[in-house]
Amino acid sequence: MTVRWGILGAGSVAQRRVIPAMQGLQSCQVGALMVRDQDRARQLATGSGVPRAYTSVDALLHDTELDAVYVSSPPNLHCEHVVAAAECGLHVLCEKPMALSTGECRRMIDACAAAGVHLEVCFVLRGWPIYQRVRQIIADGRLGQIVEIRAHLAKWTPRKPGEWRLDPRQGGGGVLIDVGSHYIDLFRFLLGDLTQVTAMTSDRVFGAGVEESAFMLFEFAGGEHGTIAATSAVPIAGNVLEIFGTRGALLLGKSLRIVTAEEETDEPAEFPDYYRGLLDHFCRCVESGGEPLASGEDGLVNIAVIQAAYQSVAEARTVAVRP
Repeated sequence: MTVRWGILGAGSVAQRRVIPAMQGLQSCQVGALMVRDQDRARQLATGSGVPRAYTSVDALLHDTELDAVYVSSPPNLHCEHVVAAAECGLHVLCEKPMALSTGECRRMIDACAAAGVHLEVCFVLRGWPIYQRVRQIIADGRLGQIVEIRAHLAKWTPRKPGEWRLDPRQGGGGVLIDVGSHYIDLFRFLLGDLTQVTAMTSDRVFGAGVEESAFMLFEFAGGEHGTIAATSAVPIAGNVLEIFGTRGALLLGKSLRIVTAEEETDEPAEFPDYYRGLLDHFCRCVESGGEPLASGEDGLVNIAVIQAAYQSVAEARTVAVRP
């Protein structure tokens, strides 16, 4: 089965990553896209090789030649758009963050369940073989009992005035919810639920009105601790994941290094197309059933952690996560 996709909100991520990833998979076919400006919609469709272009959400969702929709509108519109897609019988892949509140997430989950459509959230790191391998290494006990996990994401991303990402009413905040959401989900994917968080943020470099750096300390249900540092204000970029246990350590950057008392290994790390793994899994679920790689419930818990982190920033204290 080939899943025929509609792209709701063909922004830069959809253009640079999602549409090319879909077009590179036999399981996917991009049938239509939607942006509100008519000339831009036509140009994007022509430039991307997409057959149909729409300027309204309703027109896209009532395209009878579509099976699923990728929702990439601003986060404050995700709930409205996902519910509408479900009511039209379309399977849904929703960009992260899933929504701006756990209440909205619950509405989205319930709407998709009632309509009998498949719902997943774009936590793409779950679809990467490198992180699936890290998860298996932890599960196999190679590192012993996990004590600490650290992640650092640094890049240089100044925003243009007027972008929705600079408006908390549309995006929910800055780098914490935009980028930090990926690593919060990765932590849950690797080690399980997060129970409390302490967070600090900063906007000292760009001063754009939303945080450009976020630093978070977590406690897990199993007693492990973790830290995430995410910033969009560092020009010398780099991503690092470090995991420390009672028998060894895993250090993931440009290579995957594992150090234990018995051995030390170091090999190049392969980082794939961002969306391919998640999309391929989504299409298999639509065709033959199966559990989501990143479910609506995962999206809801992610927002609960983010809400607790922002509460921690506002109140300067540790906050319990309450999904």
